[in-house]
Amino acid sequence: MFKPSLLLAAGLIALATAAQAQTVAPPAPLVVDQARVEAHEAFLAGDALRGRGSASPDEAVAAAYVAARFAEYGLKPAPGMNSYLQTAGVVRREPVAPSRRARWEVIAPEGAERITTNAIGWLQGSDPSAGVIMISAHLDHLGVRDGVIMHGANDDASGVAAVLELARTLAGGEQPKRSILFVCYGAEEMGLLGSLWFARNPPVPISDIVANLEIEMIGQQDPNMPAGVMMITGFERSNFGPALKERGALIAPDIYPDQHFFERSDNYQLALQGVVAHTVSGWATIPNYHTADDTIANLDFPFMTRAIQSLVEPVRWLASSDFKPDWVEGGRPQPRP
Repeated sequence: MFKPSLLLAAGLIALATAAQAQTVAPPAPLVVDQARVEAHEAFLAGDALRGRGSASPDEAVAAAYVAARFAEYGLKPAPGMNSYLQTAGVVRREPVAPSRRARWEVIAPEGAERITTNAIGWLQGSDPSAGVIMISAHLDHLGVRDGVIMHGANDDASGVAAVLELARTLAGGEQPKRSILFVCYGAEEMGLLGSLWFARNPPVPISDIVANLEIEMIGQQDPNMPAGVMMITGFERSNFGPALKERGALIAPDIYPDQHFFERSDNYQLALQGVVAHTVSGWATIPNYHTADDTIANLDFPFMTRAIQSLVEPVRWLASSDFKPDWVEGGRPQPRP
């Protein structure tokens, strides 16, 4: 028979355990924070970064900022990398024919005229064989032109802010099954050069990347789209967009197919490698596109915040499921000969 003192102690332990179980609730899911979105924009699209010119020291500062946030959120450098930064060289090639323009090419950093920087963060999944999800945007903009700062608040500081908030919220939840790469490219405005270098030198095999979602210009809402909804380029090319939409992403098909936006963003470099890759955008034909009026004052932060929030659970589902997006017949783009 138990002694009364032992019975009392056991009862007190049981009561304490029950009380603890009632007061310790599972952590609430992290949500996208508008104040953080605004803070990212204030730094990236502020005067100090002088428009984040492609392959410039200002672009490098933007990449370092993103890298610091990745570390703050608990992301690690990608496999095989000893930092969050991937650099590439950029050179200017003069045209052979007088009628053609000079163009920039991306090369290894030795002997380059300029250096561009990609910022890459890695969220480790629980199953290394399940593949990798990739979320991306581009860091750079047009820099300073004729003494005027081209801030690029929408193009594409808005996409970078989205990548950062998705990184924070997804890293703050349960470990996903699939690993997630968060990538912010440099030198997009020079011809998708940062994403081209990444596609040629990925930290994981390209075949392991099951899908890429690029985020560009989500700072304003297209008045021709349903209220609160972003467009996704190449919606009809794969089952990726429909799957995200079915799970709550505020997206709809691109209503400007004649503009060929699918081929004009960084997703295209991955798509050419076979990765199911698309871009979401709030308004790709904004009146202040590539003008000095692309400033923080012209952003719709509540729309941005809701749009980013709508991607959190669909991406979390994709990273924790066995679903692998695939091209529809004829949907995969083919490299030009």
